[in-house]
Amino acid sequence: MSPGVLLFIAAILIVVMIHESGHFLVAKAFGFKATQFFVGFGPTIWSTQRGETEYGIKALPLGGFVKILGMNPYEDIAPEDRTRSYQAKPRWQRALLLLAGSGSHWIVAFVILVFAAMAIGFPTGAISNEIAAVQRGQGLATPALAAGIRPGDRIVGVGGHATDSWPDIRDYIRTRAGREASFTVERGDVRRAVTVTLGQAIFRDGRPVAYAAPGEDLRRARAGEQKVGFLGVEPEPEYQTESLPGALADSAARTWEISVMSVRGIGDVFGMVFGGELLDALTGQGRRQVDEGPLGLVGASRIAGESVARGQYLAFVGLIVSFTIFVGIMNLLPLPPLDGGHLAVLAWEGITGKAVDLRRLIPVAAAVISFFVLLFLAVLYLDLARPIRVPF
Repeated sequence: MSPGVLLFIAAILIVVMIHESGHFLVAKAFGFKATQFFVGFGPTIWSTQRGETEYGIKALPLGGFVKILGMNPYEDIAPEDRTRSYQAKPRWQRALLLLAGSGSHWIVAFVILVFAAMAIGFPTGAISNEIAAVQRGQGLATPALAAGIRPGDRIVGVGGHATDSWPDIRDYIRTRAGREASFTVERGDVRRAVTVTLGQAIFRDGRPVAYAAPGEDLRRARAGEQKVGFLGVEPEPEYQTESLPGALADSAARTWEISVMSVRGIGDVFGMVFGGELLDALTGQGRRQVDEGPLGLVGASRIAGESVARGQYLAFVGLIVSFTIFVGIMNLLPLPPLDGGHLAVLAWEGITGKAVDLRRLIPVAAAVISFFVLLFLAVLYLDLARPIRVPF
């Protein structure tokens, strides 16, 4: 298992622990009785009792939980513990308890981005003509690989004309889909001429979502997409690190942008499920495109491993931050048994002035759990049987 995959798994487990710690710390602060704090689900691997709380690790690292007395409507509560149960606490304290878990995701994401802005830096928008990475498309050699182009090379000419402008290089590549293209490539003090037949790629929002090697067919571009020539290289952007004040401001803006993208991403996932795209992906053959079915933990860990292996640590950071915020928002959906479902119950009680019998929500919670379990298994199958074709 590659270091990048291990780092990704460790990061996910840390996010889970911080999420549950948010619930736990608020519970302790307001006197809720927390009887268990576990990472994972299923059989218990290890546990220890400290005071009134059992801490431990379970076999399946798919989440975690803090057991608060009284959140289970069928639970027997001793008379001496009733004042410390979930239902006995003021509504505002219960709301803070529920929000503390998902709220921690934005804190974690923000802190990660602050450190990244100070240690790695973010792109300034300017791009050099130096090659940062040579990509792979569909698991096959891209034209750049076939031509022997390597990271660190510089493209100093296209079509017989000298240039050090990446926009000129990019425009030349994009207009020659499936045709021969000539480049002057500089490696150290040596320059050489390279002639190669370009592939084709479909770009959406500046990112490739589908790729075809020279001579292969590629689907038609959809609305908002563009079919262009594809060499298979990533240019080296210019990075700029920030001081602490600048990093705080920049990270706040990026946290908001990623949050907006995550909301759209959740809509895309449900759209794929109920629009039939997930079923099409499950019944398809071979590797799948980036936009063909959702990406799961296995697929994300593979991309994380490749990012670290190529030295693209900022891409790895972005993956962790995006996942962290995505899960935080997902957990706030107004569906029992998610935290958002409990918040919806509190809101309903506040509006109507009537307590909700949580036992009546058990069938709804069971249906929601079944849906997410089936979705998890479907995406796991796709990640294993039909890995996403990422063009690098």
